[in-house]
Amino acid sequence: MKRKVLNSIMVLMLSMFVFYSCKKDDVTQPIVFTRDDYIGSWNGTEAPAAKNQYFICVISADPNVSTNVNMNKFANIAGNTYAVVTGANITIPRQTLSGNIIEGWGSMQNKSYITFHYYVNNGTDSVVYNTTFNKQ
Repeated sequence: MKRKVLNSIMVLMLSMFVFYSCKKDDVTQPIVFTRDDYIGSWNGTEAPAAKNQYFICVISADPNVSTNVNMNKFANIAGNTYAVVTGANITIPRQTLSGNIIEGWGSMQNKSYITFHYYVNNGTDSVVYNTTFNKQ
């Protein structure tokens, strides 16, 4: 009788362990970024410290290319710069905008924050910028 009770207690404890160990783990799902996440108005803060600029850049979908966006007033330069979106990454191919050569890349950190690294050459001066965009 004593042995039966002891065996029952052992089975109960073992089954508690099994059920507890089968608890589903909390898994954080990665954030998926699409071109639509880039669309909107962004507050840009440009550095190096000697040339800090604050500007508003409006990003819109390119109606002709499903992976492209148009960025109005990127780098505080009048006109539209185009860029290619691939998930969290955005690439600015080499192009001329208002007499400035511009090229670079960026990364969406979350759906309201992008970091950019690019250079602008105005024919006299070439400067590398690190810029943050915060969605308005």
